[in-house]
Amino acid sequence: MFGGKVYDRIFLGFEVLEVADDELRGWSPSEYCAAVIDVRYAARLAWIAQAVLKRPVRRVSVLMRGLKHDACKQPA
Repeated sequence: MFGGKVYDRIFLGFEVLEVADDELRGWSPSEYCAAVIDVRYAARLAWIAQAVLKRPVRRVSVLMRGLKHDACKQPA
């Protein structure tokens, strides 16, 4: 779906944490990769998650590994 070069450059180390309501939450190894996924690949990622999970995914939220999705500060 993304191709080997894009996967190796952007998605290597990407981790889906959960799907809460209709939002897929994930971690990425860097802030740059998280931003690229949010801007360029979120719609395709949501489509893939919907197909695999058989449930609606209307939003994708990707943060740098270790940050909390429900708050603006890093975990202790």
